[in-house]
Amino acid sequence: MKIFEDVELINGFKAIYLKKLDLLVISDLQLGEELYLAEKRGVFVPQIQLKEMKKELNDILRRVKARRILINGDVKHEFGEASKQEWREVMELVEFLRKKVDEIIVVRGNHDNYLLNIASKINLQIFDPFYLEKGYLFSHGHKKFPYPTNFHTLIIGHEEPAIILKEGFDRIKLPALLYGKMKNGKRIVCLPAFSFLSSGTEINVVDKEDLLSPILKEDVDVDELEVIGIDREIGALRFGKLKEIKVEVQF
Repeated sequence: MKIFEDVELINGFKAIYLKKLDLLVISDLQLGEELYLAEKRGVFVPQIQLKEMKKELNDILRRVKARRILINGDVKHEFGEASKQEWREVMELVEFLRKKVDEIIVVRGNHDNYLLNIASKINLQIFDPFYLEKGYLFSHGHKKFPYPTNFHTLIIGHEEPAIILKEGFDRIKLPALLYGKMKNGKRIVCLPAFSFLSSGTEINVVDKEDLLSPILKEDVDVDELEVIGIDREIGALRFGKLKEIKVEVQF
């Protein structure tokens, strides 16, 4: 599904493909979150997230056959020093991807404070605060920075948008992609989390001041952004502009 003429959402997947760059883009993997949940929250989740991600990436790369991939921040979950699970899974993911694509590009996210320690061991370059190529500007989205003059499209993550669909007492939550124009007229895409464990920001419920990304808060009229819900079985679902699907949820 094309969201712009040159930007394609891979139908049913939380990933986009930029044909001009031959580049697959994903964000917010949050590797190692299972161990964090067990040790810090007392919630025990099987450590299968990486396995499922590799399955999805195999399916995606069979469809688009991209030669390059960009991970737009939050490769790992812990804010602090990398856990054993994070070390193991980041290295395993990179080894897996290097068999599939010619180039891996990583933009640093707010959870990636100690990712450099791992990256230095496996010859992986990390870009911070952004990566720019042919007018496409990639930044995680957790902080603002002076925009380069020669960009036309900003692609962020961090917010991990999702939408709530409500009917009576029933609620369904779907990962969502947001896209549209910034206040400066440039295009913007906000990716959903590639993580399977992400709860995500309920974008059609929260107030603007409660958004996580300062870019969405200050540089975008979020109500004017287009919303696409993503379901693995159904595919991509267009919901129109965010202002058209605002809901009140009572608890």
